[in-house]
Amino acid sequence: MENKAEKNEGFRYLLKNTGLLTISNFSSKLLVFLLVPLYTSVLTTEEYGIFDMVQTTISLLLPILTINIYDAVMRFCMDEDCDDKKVCGIGIKYVIISITCFTVLALINQQLGLIASLAQYTKYMIAFYITNVCNQFFIQYAKGKEEVKAIAIAGVANTGITLLLNILLLLYFKMGIEGFFLAYIFGQFFSCLFLIIKTKVWDNIDMTGNKELEKEMVAFSAPLILGAIGWWCNNASDKYVIIFMCGLAANGVFAVAYKIPSILTTLQQIFVQAWQISAVKGYGKEGSEEFYGKIFKGMNISMCAVCIMLTIATKPIAHLLYAKDFYAAWQYVPFLLVAGVFNSASGVLGPVLNANKNSKSLGISSLYGTAANLILNFLLIYLIGPQGAAIATAISSYLIYQLRKNALNQQIRFYDYKSDVISWIIIIATASCEIYLSNYIIEVILALLFVAINFKVLKEFMAIISAKILKK
Repeated sequence: MENKAEKNEGFRYLLKNTGLLTISNFSSKLLVFLLVPLYTSVLTTEEYGIFDMVQTTISLLLPILTINIYDAVMRFCMDEDCDDKKVCGIGIKYVIISITCFTVLALINQQLGLIASLAQYTKYMIAFYITNVCNQFFIQYAKGKEEVKAIAIAGVANTGITLLLNILLLLYFKMGIEGFFLAYIFGQFFSCLFLIIKTKVWDNIDMTGNKELEKEMVAFSAPLILGAIGWWCNNASDKYVIIFMCGLAANGVFAVAYKIPSILTTLQQIFVQAWQISAVKGYGKEGSEEFYGKIFKGMNISMCAVCIMLTIATKPIAHLLYAKDFYAAWQYVPFLLVAGVFNSASGVLGPVLNANKNSKSLGISSLYGTAANLILNFLLIYLIGPQGAAIATAISSYLIYQLRKNALNQQIRFYDYKSDVISWIIIIATASCEIYLSNYIIEVILALLFVAINFKVLKEFMAIISAKILKK
């Protein structure tokens, strides 16, 4: 009875956190999604390409310059026998070092013009990095303290301010790309400020250090750099190859294509934020393999279902969102959605490896994925243009998932795995049909086939949710 009660509590705890993060993230991300028509009509493809390049570059440098220390802060803060104040102090030390390093790199680029298109936006890049790294740090710190409600509120504040400033600076003051930068900078700043106040971090910092603890934290977080680079390469390196082989305008169009898959990504990110905490709390307990397996099955079916719906609706959504030359981005959406499903599958497994402090497997899987992505990007973009980047992302995302699954076969019970494989074949077929045949009848048939194959599992999963979470 005690084991059953623990399982029920685990599901309830995960649902509660997922619900809080859904309210903040999905509702706010949906509003950002609706702003796509605004900036695709106000900004040129080149301007959006530049902003995307800055955002992409920072997303690569952030985990490298911080040694991914904020993930260690989250994980170690959840250890009952760990000194939270020293953990936080060590984390802040690496954040300060990373800000210093990025500032120096940005100023060198400005003086030497190594990346000429970014040199004129140096001050915005530095401010964007500072607010980004601080916001990421305090989100992870709040997770470690299980302050999920605070993270949810911070997410609403971030998006609300970003939305308001986007409308104000782009439409009223007509500041163009500079206004676009400022909107995102101030959104992150106020999110970070709220988390600092809510967690009262000033009462939980000890900067005197602890060499042994610091060494242990770095040993945990350093291999995660490979994981972060892997995710970056899977989702961003293709943009650099497109710029090199096809130009900035082509990258602007391809970058906008990510806006529809961002719906899928947002759902996955919301869940993983809550799952990171539950995976650590449930690790090593009796029945954890079953718990992890059911979560994986439910998440995978959900993401496949959303993928199919969005694939079928790609063109109608693109007509609403993409103005002028940006409409051509619709053709890259289907395979980016497929990549999102595979990213989601590996994203569910990542926190389980993290709970076991198995950062080595996280790093190795990402390293192989990175290599595959880079090779496939150059090959496929050369052969078929930007579409090759979307396909390369999907293939390398699957490789990362498979490697993580191999590392966790003894710790997760994978239910009815054949149906997962068939579901993935169906979403790939649906994506191919949307791009090359545009036949809605075939796509609807594939969707019905997906439902038929997974009906039993869907029914069972909903029964688990209703019985173990919604009932008291």
